Amino acid sequence: MVGYENDSVWKNMQVFLPVKNRISEETMPEEYYLPLNDINIHIDHYRVSKPKATIIMFHGVGGNGRLLSFIAVRLMQNGYEVICPDLPLYGYTVYGNTENSDKITYDTWINCGCEMVEYYQKHNSDNIFLFGLSAGGMLAYQVANECRNINGIIATCILDQRDSEVVKKTAANPFIAAVSKLILRTTHRIFGDFKIPMKMVANMKNIANNQDLANFLMRDLKSSGASVSLSFIHSLINPIIKVEPEAFNSCPFLLVHPGDDKWTDISLSRIFYDRLGCDKELRILEDGGHFPVEEKALIQLEEYCVNFLEKNI
Repeated sequence: MVGYENDSVWKNMQVFLPVKNRISEETMPEEYYLPLNDINIHIDHYRVSKPKATIIMFHGVGGNGRLLSFIAVRLMQNGYEVICPDLPLYGYTVYGNTENSDKITYDTWINCGCEMVEYYQKHNSDNIFLFGLSAGGMLAYQVANECRNINGIIATCILDQRDSEVVKKTAANPFIAAVSKLILRTTHRIFGDFKIPMKMVANMKNIANNQDLANFLMRDLKSSGASVSLSFIHSLINPIIKVEPEAFNSCPFLLVHPGDDKWTDISLSRIFYDRLGCDKELRILEDGGHFPVEEKALIQLEEYCVNFLEKNI
């Protein structure tokens, strides 16, 4: 099995984290593949004996499952089983048919998320929470709309890419923001399989406030340096949201937004969050960047997550 054992990126990233948020021999996740149709999803599974609940964590378009260790380790140490998949096109997820990688869209992410929820509800836990980092926040929301019996959603941001302001503020530059939807409307049908680095489209340089960390991640072809198809980008910025936020009441929602996020300002998340009809909470991670590796932000993130989880088990 190919996985993170010999991958140097996540190991080198540990130095950017507070010591207690780093992976150790005692907190090393179990790695395995979960077959979903023709896709073998790579899983990092943080196991505990008698878990209080199971948390399925979704990364965004600049990450992978292993990079979620920054909070997965601490939630594991608080007694929670944590599942961190590599979503298709990222990390070590592989395809039964190599041509399938050209057919991956954002809808594939939603389908995989739903199948993972069903699998772990059946095999692991009746108490399932979803956690979304960056674009994983909206993914968690959409998965919760498709699945039954989700206990709650935690997200660091919730971005509705149907909104032109969100696209404008999160794109790599104003030109990309202005033409992306217009051009992709036709080109994705003809050149949909063509791949480009996601950092050419999204403002990836602000994924972390520590520029050394941001540059380091953007060189990683399995996270911020990954290439995706035009079809994937088109589906990402033109999502089909089946349940508008006013009608959402499936489970409570916790927004733990970084307070110093230079990529996705909290005002962008509030466009969607303020419309949510469910029980909801908003907590700010002081001094935290989009990828909140700052110690103060991580202490608060752990506290807010644990309080929310314990309240909704």
